[in-house]
Amino acid sequence: MKYKIVVTAAFGVESVTKNELRRLGVHDPKAIEGSISFDGTAEDVARCNLLLRTGERVYISVGNFHAESFDELFDAVKALPWENYIPKDGRVIVTGKSKKSKLFALSSCQSIIKKAILVRLMPKYHTRIFEESGADYNVEFAINNDEVTLLLNTSGKGLHKRGYRTLVAPAQMKETLAAAIVSLSDMTAEKPFIDPFCGCGTFVVEAALAALNIAPGKNRDFDFLHWDCFEKSPYQRLLREATEKERRDLELHFCGYDIDPAVIKLAHYHAKQAGIENKVHFQVRDVKELSSRFSEGTLCCDPPYGKRLGDLKEAQALTDILGGRYRALGPRWSAYVVSAVPDFERHFGKKADKNRKFFNANELCRLYSYFPERKP
Repeated sequence: MKYKIVVTAAFGVESVTKNELRRLGVHDPKAIEGSISFDGTAEDVARCNLLLRTGERVYISVGNFHAESFDELFDAVKALPWENYIPKDGRVIVTGKSKKSKLFALSSCQSIIKKAILVRLMPKYHTRIFEESGADYNVEFAINNDEVTLLLNTSGKGLHKRGYRTLVAPAQMKETLAAAIVSLSDMTAEKPFIDPFCGCGTFVVEAALAALNIAPGKNRDFDFLHWDCFEKSPYQRLLREATEKERRDLELHFCGYDIDPAVIKLAHYHAKQAGIENKVHFQVRDVKELSSRFSEGTLCCDPPYGKRLGDLKEAQALTDILGGRYRALGPRWSAYVVSAVPDFERHFGKKADKNRKFFNANELCRLYSYFPERKP
């Protein structure tokens, strides 16, 4: 069966996810307003959930239509083939959002959409009562300028929930966004990788998982695995193939430093949960002491920028120090720094070779990229 598959992505990194989908074999993915869509199969749903590092969730598009009244909404939802997805005992959960539309009462829209789905299913299953004791079917609606889109969430929890980061640290970045930033860097398994503000270790862990070719979703569950309409064998085969392609024999020089012993302890724990504690190194160290015995490598970090941690003056002072320590590493080191500090480049002491905008926890930031000098 063919599906219209929709993968959501964080604002500013849609192109990263689109390119990743191409590398996974997706033909002609189209990016529109925070999502990428393409035609695919159940195997593509399984592949995206298991292997995508930068996407937020994987959906199946069930329908699109125009609606300006509750009656129009009900009739259009009822006309869709929900029986192709939802069994008699399926637990239907409806959530959504509305913008610039006549239908803006979200709770009413939720109730009407769910009622329409169940009314559609009544003659199909010859019942008027649904116990909803089975698997979850999360239906998400989006109404924009009176155009309604209905999506079925195949992932369940967001894809950033890899399963290794179970303890909470202050101001931590989503795993999927960290993976996107790592993919925008020049990280390779052969070069050293340093995060001097590692916090709970997300950049270092995500970089190591990518370098070792470990599937980001291999240790978690997905909603579609509990659906009767999906065969389990494609996912199981993809999981076996992904495990066979892991490069766990590689030796990495991937390090994370932080001045806070508590978050370094978290970083150690998360690396252990990810199964790579023997591949990465975490240590309590002030950024003033940043150094490396290697003449080339990649520096990648998300230092405080005076919003969620510390104040602006402290953030500017840290940026000054970071810029000086980066230059001391040598000309063949690259740097990829996430920041919302005003006039970042002046404080860092060097104009970036490239920068791009994105949102981190609703905060508009930039990724400042500094490329290394080429080898003679």
